[in-house]
Amino acid sequence: MFAGKTTQLIGLYNESMYSTEEKLAVKPLLDKRYNATTINTHSGIQMLAHRISKAEEIYPLINEMTKEVYIDEVQFFGPFIIEVIGELMMNQIKVVAAGLDKDYMARDFGPMASLKKLATQKIDVKAKCHVCNCNANFTFRKPGNDDLLLVGHNDIYEARCEAHWLEGMKDRIEPISQ
Repeated sequence: MFAGKTTQLIGLYNESMYSTEEKLAVKPLLDKRYNATTINTHSGIQMLAHRISKAEEIYPLINEMTKEVYIDEVQFFGPFIIEVIGELMMNQIKVVAAGLDKDYMARDFGPMASLKKLATQKIDVKAKCHVCNCNANFTFRKPGNDDLLLVGHNDIYEARCEAHWLEGMKDRIEPISQ
């Protein structure tokens, strides 16, 4: 969260040599933040995108002109996104995907571990800890909702370094019994 993943995705889209007719951008239907027809950064940068509920809904959006597909919040599409991305790549379509590696409990988030293995290039971006301003590798969810899939921004989430994430989670995670 707050590391600039979507900003990077939009930047790569804008820097692409292909026309808008040759590029496709999608985001998950459950991401209702900001605007339904755009991918948005927390700072207000946006680009047009299709909202889809599942990975296979990308297929009907592809046409003979499509050269690149940009996927925001890829962690929300579940394990079948790996098959979809693999098939696109085998058909010479470049895929750029942005997503969170870990959920708020610091577990691999959905398909992300497998997607990283499939990637031909990885760009890691780091947020700054909301508490101390050091590099943040963890997403801290403020208490009040334990659903795994909860889309939000700084009203619900904070980027945190390991020490401040552990401090915030001390009453929410069970110690490992010996």
